[in-house]
Amino acid sequence: MSEKINIRLFDGFEILKGDKPILENLSNTRKTKLFVAYLLVNRDRAITHQELFELLWSGEDYANPATALRTLLYRFRVMIEKEGAEALKGAIISHRGTYQWNKNLDVSIDALDFKALADAGVNPTISASRRKEYLEQAIDMYRGSLLPDFSSEPWLIAKSAAYRDTYIEAVMAYVNLLKEEDQTAKIVQVCETALSLAGTSELLQLEAQIAKLRIANPEATNKDSVIAYYNEVRELSVKLQDEADRMQADLQEEMIETQAFLCDYRTFKELYNLQRRMQSRSKATIFLGLVYVGCNGENDDPLYEEKIMNDIVGCCQRMLRVGDAICRKSDSEIAILFPAESYEDAVGVLERLKSAGRERTDEDVVIVYRVRPMKSGKD
Repeated sequence: MSEKINIRLFDGFEILKGDKPILENLSNTRKTKLFVAYLLVNRDRAITHQELFELLWSGEDYANPATALRTLLYRFRVMIEKEGAEALKGAIISHRGTYQWNKNLDVSIDALDFKALADAGVNPTISASRRKEYLEQAIDMYRGSLLPDFSSEPWLIAKSAAYRDTYIEAVMAYVNLLKEEDQTAKIVQVCETALSLAGTSELLQLEAQIAKLRIANPEATNKDSVIAYYNEVRELSVKLQDEADRMQADLQEEMIETQAFLCDYRTFKELYNLQRRMQSRSKATIFLGLVYVGCNGENDDPLYEEKIMNDIVGCCQRMLRVGDAICRKSDSEIAILFPAESYEDAVGVLERLKSAGRERTDEDVVIVYRVRPMKSGKD
């Protein structure tokens, strides 16, 4: 019987056959590693070529993104072949311009197993002894943040934070079970380990402090005041969490759109000035692009010109990212707001838009653009 394949996403990225690490060369090629990690973390949906290309080669100019992605997939499959990891042969599915991690693959993924155990551990319909067992396994499985090598990637921040929150909730639930068994020393150990892995949590700090007071002097007079403060903080923490959830649901639109944000010029201006305020705290530079679209032929039909503009705007929406903004500044001008790592990268974005626009319009259409970095609020 072949050994089980285990994939670890907490505190690193490691693929093991049994207890032996395999595909270690994956770490030598960052793009291939990021490609596989992204598909793993987003395994519940098919990822388009465009989304993967923006993730891996943002700002870079490639004539054929699909070929570049196929090269990464080929490298991954070659590694699998060399290691004899038969269980991973069908790991990545390619279908109609998308890639997806095969959810039916018989492999163990620590983040998935952790979440299932943590959820079972807080299920009130399960016996306390079984919940304690599940929580112990979940807590032991969490070894640190999700994929720390990619911790600065915007797509990962929310997912990593969600796993951290689940871990803290699991620890708190486990501590409550330990209280019922009067395992005070164990509470201190569990809380301090959790704080070292997950960082600051006032509730865990207070649990550890109360437990230490009980160990040092069960009759200590200051113990009651600490417990009262703890209870108040815990109650407020739950209320604030619920309020934050409601506020976030109220603020955010349902994310049906997968294209750049199309708005009027007034909204575009507000977005521009908001980005100016935020730019001093962001590593990315925001660029302003202005695209002129005109007809150089004898066709002066305004409906024809409007159709051309709509085609170009639609092309921009599809090719730019969800966080980018577009507006019709005038009958023949399109304004674009987008981040890029350098001026050359920004020019590359506009060049790709221009080329794609020309492919979708007649030869008499003229497309000219200008691009410049946004001025900060101090300029």
